Amino acid sequence: MIYCVDLDGTLISNDMSVTSFFETILKKPQLIPACYRWHHEGGRARLKYNIGEIYNVDISRLKFNLELIDYLKELAENPDNSIYLVSGSTQSIVSKIASYFSFFKEGFGSSIDVNLTGKNKLALIKKYFGDSDVCYIGNARVDLKVWEGTHSGIVVSNCGSFISSAKKVTRIEKVFKGRFAHLNQEYISNKG
Repeated sequence: MIYCVDLDGTLISNDMSVTSFFETILKKPQLIPACYRWHHEGGRARLKYNIGEIYNVDISRLKFNLELIDYLKELAENPDNSIYLVSGSTQSIVSKIASYFSFFKEGFGSSIDVNLTGKNKLALIKKYFGDSDVCYIGNARVDLKVWEGTHSGIVVSNCGSFISSAKKVTRIEKVFKGRFAHLNQEYISNKG
């Protein structure tokens, strides 16, 4: 089975687009005019991309869903399973986080032209994995579009009505609560 895991709000508590934007602007307020120009010229995808090229993610400061990480480690023990990080965050951020955990085969993130969320994320999944059985792991309303086109899903949410909405568009294999914590020494040593 192929598992595609969302990043923001699913694997980590942060929305890295928001985090990277505000942390970059706080450190370099002189970039505010450039941010306006990037958004005006290329929309959200270009703004996220340019910020992502400047921003250096510090994994030790992120809060992860440790229960989900444990589950992904178990899935990775089966050689028939392949696990990918697929996120609306920029490719540079996604690559750094995906490479931190050995269970991810690869990471796919937004580019300068494509904001990899919703229907764009589903299109990428279809492009790379065709008609293979894909289980998508997500947490937000925008993920409903992805679940509509995948074999099954895993939900990370504390909201009963959202879980019900997800069950209407795909077969839900499992539900994880949205509980997040910093990686402890066990996770740092083993790295998945």
